[in-house]
Amino acid sequence: MTVAVIRNDEGKGSLETALELCNGLSNLKSTDKVLLKPNLVIGGHKSQRPDGVVTTTNMIEWIIDILRDYGISDITIGDGGVIHREINLNTLRAYEWSGVGPLAQKLGIETLDLNKGPFTTVDFDGIPIKIATSILEADFVINMPVLKTHQLTKVSLGLKNLKGCMANQSKKNFHRNGLEESIALLGTKITTDLTIIDGTFGLQRGPVGNDAHRFDLIIAGKDVAEVDAIGAYILGLDPREVIHLHKFYELQGKELDLSKIEVKGEQLGKVRHPLEWVSHWPQELMEAYNIKGVKMDTPGYSNCSGCGMGIFVAVNNFFRQHRNTTFNDVEICVGREPVASPDAKKVFCLGKCACDTNKDHPNAIKIGGCPPSVKRSQEVLEKELCSQVND
Repeated sequence: MTVAVIRNDEGKGSLETALELCNGLSNLKSTDKVLLKPNLVIGGHKSQRPDGVVTTTNMIEWIIDILRDYGISDITIGDGGVIHREINLNTLRAYEWSGVGPLAQKLGIETLDLNKGPFTTVDFDGIPIKIATSILEADFVINMPVLKTHQLTKVSLGLKNLKGCMANQSKKNFHRNGLEESIALLGTKITTDLTIIDGTFGLQRGPVGNDAHRFDLIIAGKDVAEVDAIGAYILGLDPREVIHLHKFYELQGKELDLSKIEVKGEQLGKVRHPLEWVSHWPQELMEAYNIKGVKMDTPGYSNCSGCGMGIFVAVNNFFRQHRNTTFNDVEICVGREPVASPDAKKVFCLGKCACDTNKDHPNAIKIGGCPPSVKRSQEVLEKELCSQVND
């Protein structure tokens, strides 16, 4: 199949060119029920722009216009945003912050919260996973991820974007049972007919943040894996080193060979712009607030989005309130991977995974939950850590 890489300098016209080059709508029928799956992620703060974090409203409006030009009347938009009740993260907020909700209302398009189902249970090598029935029953699925790197999976493109189509508990199970392998398997369970990477921006050290770089690209094709491979290359990565992409090719019995993908439009060498994917946000927070005497590793694969967002808020708030403080040999563990040093004087385990991993540590202070409470995390840190200030 063909992957189109087009400069986005003519708005809707650029998208039309990309779709023509990859024959993206050749299988579309006017009677099809079409579902658009953007990447909406979270409901961010009003002061923060969603640039690079979410699929742009421009790209969504253009594809809706094009579909209507084809005579399509049954169009819906569906996604399942990060859930954290305590800090008011949910799909509705994601729709509002991204601007997609107001756009859909203006255009008369129905929006779906894929977190709410109904769901179809699918077997993942013996593990039951619930996938939103609406995406499985759609006649034509258009996957619309953002061109972004990801601190756990190197990239978050078409395959990773499908994770938003599952029940919240199934998303958690992905992290516990092998994130990369599960993403690859998910790609074999959900059929996408067209993938359009919104490359208006490229996000560095995603999946959220404000380190967006202007790319002004549209990357489109029928084969989600080929589109992802080209997207990963443009972000400066060797696609073969993106584990879930490599495993997806293996499951299909194919070889991931960039040279065998037909690319039309721009020359890849001219649009390639490497971005960093590795995040060290705990260390960056401690440097920003001049916090010393605390060890905190970057959470690993087991740390799911809802848990990670809440813990970030709790830790950030605490460090901000105690800037320029030196603590006495303290460790904070998040996720299943970090194992506390045996001689650490106090070990704060935030969330169920960290509590399970470090359950036998004599100085472990366990703040359970999936996700853990932001308020309780801050309260326990305040009570226990402030007694450990190193004068």
